[in-house]
Amino acid sequence: MPGIPPVLTQAQVVDYSFMEIKNLKELVDSDSPEETTTSPTSPTHAGKAQEIVKLKGMTSLRISSNEIDDLENFHKYIDMVIENATDLQWLDLSYNKIPRIGLTMEPFKNVSVLYLQANNISKFGDLKALANLPSLTNLALHGNPVAAKKHYRNYVVHLLPRLHKLDFSCITKKERVRSQTWAQIFRKKLKGKKEDDE
Repeated sequence: MPGIPPVLTQAQVVDYSFMEIKNLKELVDSDSPEETTTSPTSPTHAGKAQEIVKLKGMTSLRISSNEIDDLENFHKYIDMVIENATDLQWLDLSYNKIPRIGLTMEPFKNVSVLYLQANNISKFGDLKALANLPSLTNLALHGNPVAAKKHYRNYVVHLLPRLHKLDFSCITKKERVRSQTWAQIFRKKLKGKKEDDE
């Protein structure tokens, strides 16, 4: 059975938003996703072999407002529908049910904008993997349980010193200084506790 075809809203943007996707596997094939090497210009399935035709030159991906609750194999499935998926610069995974990020985002070294707002991320430790994204400058996490925690903004600004914006608000010099001070004082107290539990 073919995977869900995305909407191509504008040049270089692939949009899977509002498609009631529950599992990333649905992007390629709801029965048996297998990687192929074809790569023309639209992500359709061609011929009886139902090979996945990869999109070329995409820089932005929206999979917002769905029901995704697991990012396991995220890179694998995205790479099956977008040629050179690691070249993506903008990812929108907002308004899903994602509880943790994990290392599945690590291959996306060029992502500078990442929207994860309104998911189920609840622990500071779940954000650590974002430090592996060297190009990340704009991050949205509001609407996750972790964003309601004390010291949330200090923690994220300290964890990701290259960020320019957090939750659509510019990070000021004063905030950077405050996050450094916070790190020196409060992180020592947290050493006795598991940060993943915070």
